[in-house]
Formats: sequence, C-alpha cells, structure tokens
Amino acid sequence: MFKAEKSAMAAALAITNSVVERKNTIPVLQNVLFERDEAQPGKLLARFTNLDIEAAVRFKAEIDSSFEAFTVPAGTLCDIVNKLPDGADVSITGERNDKLTAVTVKSGRSRFRLLVLPASDFNKMKFGDLPYSFGLPAADFAAALASVGFAVSTEETRYYLNGIYLHPAEDGACMVATDGHRLSKRIVRTEIDSATPGIIIPRASLRVIAKILPKEGSVGIEVSDTIIRITAGETTLTSKLVDGTFPEYQRVIPADHQMIATIDIKSLATSIDRVKTVAGERGRAVLFSFADQALRLTVNNPDAGEAEDEVTYEGEASLKIGFNANYVADALAHLSGDRFEIGLGGEGAPAVLRSVGGTRENLIVLMPMRV
Repeated sequence: MFKAEKSAMAAALAITNSVVERKNTIPVLQNVLFERDEAQPGKLLARFTNLDIEAAVRFKAEIDSSFEAFTVPAGTLCDIVNKLPDGADVSITGERNDKLTAVTVKSGRSRFRLLVLPASDFNKMKFGDLPYSFGLPAADFAAALASVGFAVSTEETRYYLNGIYLHPAEDGACMVATDGHRLSKRIVRTEIDSATPGIIIPRASLRVIAKILPKEGSVGIEVSDTIIRITAGETTLTSKLVDGTFPEYQRVIPADHQMIATIDIKSLATSIDRVKTVAGERGRAVLFSFADQALRLTVNNPDAGEAEDEVTYEGEASLKIGFNANYVADALAHLSGDRFEIGLGGEGAPAVLRSVGGTRENLIVLMPMRV
C-alpha cells in the first residue's frame, strides 16, 4: 500500500512510547493509524492517541492507489523499523479477506506480518474551536519548559499543580510551575493576545512536547479553554488541559528583599552535593548560614552524622535559614550563567533566585524549611 524510507518511518514513529500505552485495555489505543494527508498528496499521517493526547506526524511515502487507512500495533512497528539497517526502504502491503485483516512489512530480506484493526475503530479526539493562537521560538520554548518543568507537582490530590501554567504577560507568554515548596517562572518573548486564557498544560503532555520541538525555528500554538494544539515541523500535537484553577502564584513572590547575596553557581552546587552525602531522606535539610561574605552549609543527621562546607558570596546578607538540599540543587541546575542572586527576607520568608544578568522576571522561589 505504501513504501517509505526507514528514516522517515522512524521519525514518524519516534513519539510512540511517549503517547501510546502498550498495555492499554482498549486494543486500538495501542495502535498507530496510517491515513492519507489530504492537505499534502504524497504524504501520509501517522496518528497516535491515548484519549488525552493526540499526535499526528506527517511523512513522505510512495502511496499506491490501493491504499486504505489502517491501524497496527504502534510499539511493535516502531521496534521493527528501528531494528532495520540504516538507509533501508520499508514497504507495507495489505492482506484482504473481504476486508483488510493484516499487513506485511518488508525491508530487504526481512518480513513481518501484523494484524490490523479498522481505522474506523480509532478514537480521534474532538477538539472544537481553538480561537487563540500565537507563535514561540522553539529553542526559547524548550528552554522555558526545562527551567520551569522541574517544579511541577507530582501530588495527584492537587491536580491543578500537575502541569505548567501558561498565560499572557506584558512582554510575552509567561510559564509557571509550583509544587507548593518551590516555584519557577519564566517569560518567553512573543506577541500574544491579552485575551488568551490562562491554561495548565498537563505533566504527561509536557514530556511529549519536549520531544517534538525542533532546535531552531518557531512553533505554532492554538488554545481554547480546554485544548492546546502545538504545530512543530511535521508534527501536530493536541492535548487536553488540566481542568482546574492555578493558584495566584504572584502572592508568594516577595516584592523586595532585605538582603541580596551573589554566589557562584558551580561552587554552591558542588558544596551542596558534598554535605548532602550525610543528609539522607530524614535529614535532607541544610542550614545556610550567611555571615561576613561566607556562606556555611551545615547538615546534622542523627542517623548518619554531620557535614559542613563553605563558599564565599558578595553582599551584606546576615541570616540563618534552612532549605531542602535537593530543591536547591535542582534550582541551581536550572539557572543560566555562572552566578546567581539570592534575595532573602528572613528565616521564615521565601528566597528568590535569579541568574546574574538574566531577565528579572525569570526566577525561582524556594520555601524555607525548619532545621
């Protein structure tokens, strides 16, 4: 029914494991649907869904006049294609008994027979109108997802925190995530209608989005109150949104700080890595003692022992405050440049971290913990 290069097929099937559940109780949801691309003759669409996310990937193929839409197990076909030699061609022909019942996948001396399910069984999502649209630079979007996504909550009871909140801001599209202990915020410069609704992109969809974004160029985004669609190159990803209200996160970001210290990112990261060796799960709190431009990190774990390390800083901060060692390490890993500023307001107040020389709106907030 069609023939395509291995590289084209492999690219089309690359997001299989991100969308398709191999052990889904609904058999057709384990399948990929192949259908003609009505907008571009000479190309096919490989379509995947799990009923919350639907992805369609366009690829070039030589299509026979006898072609008809069909579905086959996506994971199996993906494995077959990936194991074929580079540069190979892949042909798929149909086997009929009144209707299409199986397909044969051939490449060189390799031959595989896969059972099909009817294309009519494939559950295409119903999207409705997507009245708001804007574009984002792909590289900036990917960087923002990475620098914000680490703070997404995994606590299912607070489902409204299980994603990234995207909303229009004065200078572009603002992305925010928080798990209640930390918050990350980043703005991507673009033109976006102020009437665009704030949306929460689910955690599961974020993983797929990160896979489809190109390294350069731009991506198109369309949204409604319930759906987001992202067009990146030959891939169109459509996802349901989290049905909930994101909290008023601005309230937890201090407007100003009593003290600001500037610290080398690598020096502090390695220092934290050393002292948390004895922290363990029960004693993961690290005491940060700022005094006379020397920051002393102290861990006291009754079950494992004690640790102490020190780094220098610039500024006039004088304070003792506790933080979760892993949260600080995560924050440092998602700050750009070599140095960062930490704004402090007191031992019980949130701390704000910003890269030196970076945009002021791009920040990470860490809640202190009792030590």
